[in-house]
Amino acid sequence: MNGTWTGYWEYTFDGDSNEIVYSDRGNAGDIARYLDQNQSYRIGLDGADRTRVAVIRDALVKAGVPSYKIQTGALGDPQLRAYGRVEVLVRN
Repeated sequence: MNGTWTGYWEYTFDGDSNEIVYSDRGNAGDIARYLDQNQSYRIGLDGADRTRVAVIRDALVKAGVPSYKIQTGALGDPQLRAYGRVEVLVRN
């Protein structure tokens, strides 16, 4: 994983809203714990909708992920980018 972004999780949303689907709401805590156990890792957020990316970023920060460890942008496979989801990637 050295220096390359690897897909870790995908968040989906309820319809046209910016609400994370119920089954994905607890994942920010899991991701925060994973990052705590892997101190050198960084998180990347990739999604077509900036508002939804911001929702996930805020959830991760609230769960304990330091904001300096989160990068946003076109980091994953562009063919996998979809309006209804935000991909969470990790990098060492």
